[in-house]
Amino acid sequence: MNNGSISFLPKIERKEGIVLFKAFLFFFFVLASWYALRPVRNELAVQGGIYNLPWLLMGVMAAMLVINPIYSWLISRIDKNKIVLYIYSFFIFNLIIFLSAWSLAGDEGKIWTGRAFYIWANVYSFFVVSIFWVTMINFFNHTDSKRFFGIISAGGSLGAFFGSTIARYFSTEICGNTSISDLGPMSLIVFSIFSLSFAIYFSRSFNSTHVESNKSHEIGGSSLEAMKNTLREPAIRNLGIYVILFTMLMTVSWMVSLGIVEEWSKDPCERTGFFARIEQIVTPLTLLMQLFLASYILRRIGTLAVLSLYGLLFAAAFMAYSFYPTITTVMVVVISLRIFEYGFNKPTRESIYTKLTEQDRYKSTVFIDTFLARSGDVVGGWFVRGLVGTGVAVLSVTWAALPFALLISYMGFQVNKAVKDD
Repeated sequence: MNNGSISFLPKIERKEGIVLFKAFLFFFFVLASWYALRPVRNELAVQGGIYNLPWLLMGVMAAMLVINPIYSWLISRIDKNKIVLYIYSFFIFNLIIFLSAWSLAGDEGKIWTGRAFYIWANVYSFFVVSIFWVTMINFFNHTDSKRFFGIISAGGSLGAFFGSTIARYFSTEICGNTSISDLGPMSLIVFSIFSLSFAIYFSRSFNSTHVESNKSHEIGGSSLEAMKNTLREPAIRNLGIYVILFTMLMTVSWMVSLGIVEEWSKDPCERTGFFARIEQIVTPLTLLMQLFLASYILRRIGTLAVLSLYGLLFAAAFMAYSFYPTITTVMVVVISLRIFEYGFNKPTRESIYTKLTEQDRYKSTVFIDTFLARSGDVVGGWFVRGLVGTGVAVLSVTWAALPFALLISYMGFQVNKAVKDD
């Protein structure tokens, strides 16, 4: 392809447009289901205390460690074209359980339900999104992924905006109760159930045989395949390290920002509204990036620039927190990091995943995006807690994180080299 002729929007045939629109709606409902619950999870994190987060994050990582071999075992034995149906139905069942728990539990029960929900919500968010992308990377080839993944991501951004708007609307109801764990979250759970059901409906158009025509629809392999490949395959290993680093740095940034938010307001309802407002600002800006820039950058510049730029962005964010620890800085930093992650970096990583083997596309990518991503959260959480425990001020932690910001830029180069991306 002649780079000089590349336009901002890729050329789309009519038949491709129909499939692309279905993928767009598929991701819309996946993220709508999650983003309606996300502000509630964030508020529960503040209520639980930011210094207790490392323990909750360890709970999330432990859950991921248990669930991943089960997922790999299941994926080896079921029809790969029914993965979305089985996994999403399981999470809908989980949502019904939480809905029942909130309805029946007393005050003490609600506390433990809230803690369980925080851990489960992180598992939910990573698995429903990972399964969506597993479907996409097994349907589209590498060339098409560079053309379409930015646009498909835009569908998710619209869904995120819709879900966070619903959450903000219900925050008024939440503020009328004695606890954030009362009526509001129950209503949001019902919304998430319906959204995930619509996602299942649109997933039926995406059979993995579009890319590879196999006699068997089963993946095969062992339950530990993903873990083994992460250790022995350079491309998977480098991708894993990259994801650990970026989630670690995201967690450090998040914990610093939560401290600033906690100082800014003691009102749970105001904080929940602030979190929801960030989601509403992030989404339209990310949408513009995904629709008009992501595809162009991936096709014109390639993946190396995107993967390596993360370090510079994190470095700028940490210095901003250090010099200007205000609520405005929190908003600017969080919005910038989120736009880059969902507008550019996530589509870039998913396009790289299309170049992996079928086993790795179904298993290793989920292991990376769930367990290793959560491991990065744990490392970041204990990084902050450990330094604060030695007497280092929370805001000074940002300076200690700067070397890791440089390291992630280096790992971006290594990832690009390992997969030999063009």
